[in-house]
Amino acid sequence: MLNPREPDWAQVARALGKVLAVTVVLYLALGAADRVLWLFLPSGDERMAQVHGTAARVANPDKRVSHGFDSGERLLQSAYTIWAEPRLAGYSEPERYEIVETLFGTIHAPNLDGPSGNLGNAISAVETGPDEGEKETARKTIDALPQTLVATAVVEFTHPMSAEQLIAFNRRHILRGGPDVSYIYSPPSLYDDSDPSPPRNAVVWNRNMIEENTWEEFTYEHETEPGTALREFRNWVGLLNEGDDLSEFGLDYQWLALAAEEGAVYGLVMDRWKLADLRALLPDEDVKTIRLADVTFDLDLG
Repeated sequence: MLNPREPDWAQVARALGKVLAVTVVLYLALGAADRVLWLFLPSGDERMAQVHGTAARVANPDKRVSHGFDSGERLLQSAYTIWAEPRLAGYSEPERYEIVETLFGTIHAPNLDGPSGNLGNAISAVETGPDEGEKETARKTIDALPQTLVATAVVEFTHPMSAEQLIAFNRRHILRGGPDVSYIYSPPSLYDDSDPSPPRNAVVWNRNMIEENTWEEFTYEHETEPGTALREFRNWVGLLNEGDDLSEFGLDYQWLALAAEEGAVYGLVMDRWKLADLRALLPDEDVKTIRLADVTFDLDLG
């Protein structure tokens, strides 16, 4: 029986070299096109910032997110960068997060995927925590601490409140809506292993989450801010369509549309509030409990 002929290794090497050379040329050509041809294509950066930049802020209430900027558009992808710091009672260093949209419309934001830490846990407990004894536990916890401490906390209501009811609540307590008060329009969905849909993040809103508002000064409406905030939340949801990929932020169009239609506020995220001011809200019958996420001494002597 004849032995099979040995391959011509020189010919194999030449063939592999040609394949490698073609691959390198295609890669360089594609890279050049990626850097140049986008100049002649319609830009989607503005809508990406409006939709996905704001969605990142909505889904990450545990972070203080500053204004964003385009990181450069390419033929195969465009990127939008924001800076964010953990929403702690004190100050921390901001981190850089990049939201990337591919040529096929897929969104990636691997380091900005929903609330975490103590504040994330406090938000997740809205509508799920036990009622009995919660307010008393919160009172004992707050009373045991120096009332001059600054806290980041969640105030949960005994029942969802309309904008009108929340305005009345603000007037009772002389609360001034501003950047330090955000509205929980929808608590997070509970995990259900029988439901093929992934769990969704809470819908938390403040007008400083709107892309254009991060670049300019605007006036909060103070006691009547809940009405203005709801109106602008509905305006933002009106920009969305069912084709927008919000899964990276644990959100989807139907979830947001339902929250906007209902307009009910389940609780408040209070950022850097004096414990004494939070304590004053506890006796109100509309307050179910207050969950402290972080406390620190107020070192701002100014």
